[in-house]
Amino acid sequence: MKGSRYLRLPQYEAGGYPENELEKIQELFGKAFGGRRISQEMLRWQMEDNPSLKKRATSLWDGETLAAYNALTPAKAIYEGRKIYTAVSGTTMADERYMGASVQLFSECRKQNQDIEVIIGYPNHNSYGITTKYLNHKYIGDVAFWTCKAQQTGSYGDIRQISAFTDEHGGLWKGLSGRHQYMKIRDKDYLNWRFFKRPEYEYLAYEIMENGKLWGYIVTDVYEENQVRQLQLVDFVALSEESLSALLRFCLDLGARLKCEIVKAWMTSRYYKQVFLDAGFVYGAHPFPMTVWDQELVLEKAYLTMCDSDIF
Repeated sequence: MKGSRYLRLPQYEAGGYPENELEKIQELFGKAFGGRRISQEMLRWQMEDNPSLKKRATSLWDGETLAAYNALTPAKAIYEGRKIYTAVSGTTMADERYMGASVQLFSECRKQNQDIEVIIGYPNHNSYGITTKYLNHKYIGDVAFWTCKAQQTGSYGDIRQISAFTDEHGGLWKGLSGRHQYMKIRDKDYLNWRFFKRPEYEYLAYEIMENGKLWGYIVTDVYEENQVRQLQLVDFVALSEESLSALLRFCLDLGARLKCEIVKAWMTSRYYKQVFLDAGFVYGAHPFPMTVWDQELVLEKAYLTMCDSDIF
């Protein structure tokens, strides 16, 4: 931790995931996020059902009072050619009555999770200054939406809906990982947990076939914001530019059929930007600042989609 003046801040009792006191997480969540609710089912899915690493949360306590809380959502990944553990840092909150709790929270989280090599964050304006100035988080750029108007597109090939991911779907990531500095391992267990077992979300997944061979998949959901109905492309893997182009055309058409106004996605990989441009997508809407703890990560060399954040 940097800055000697922060060493004089109050210190709170550090703990982990309080699995028997989930109501205290819910209470603090409501205070920190304007009355929003998080269910115990969602907390258990994130902390107890994760097929990679379980119960990776940090809590700070003042007696029986939960002063601050941070949850990591771990996954396996390829980083610079090596298999590692990675995580998204999210559900970060501190009771405003407890001075310095945010600083201690992030420091304690890093101490407790030394086996996780790459920790990604999308800090809000309240935590951005603390994490980048005092806790060695590195701002590496903004991740913004690619957006396009939903529209009928006609032919897009052999694409069909699926209700579960198989080993074949779970092996597609291998065809892309060698091109990228960083990419999550999207195996069968991760994909089914992330999309089909996640409570309170209704994802629709589709695969693309060509001559009997699987070439990719895409996961979507419908979201409404400011009275604008949107089709979100939450995750996708395609083994060729042609298969990704077909999946994008399909999603533009699907968005129109689902009465969405726009279709939007994240994609940082430089290999696929031209495919999005050719499909009519425009880059730059609603950028999110992205930080990485301790590591050097180049956005254009990383394969990031919406599923790399905990809010989609």
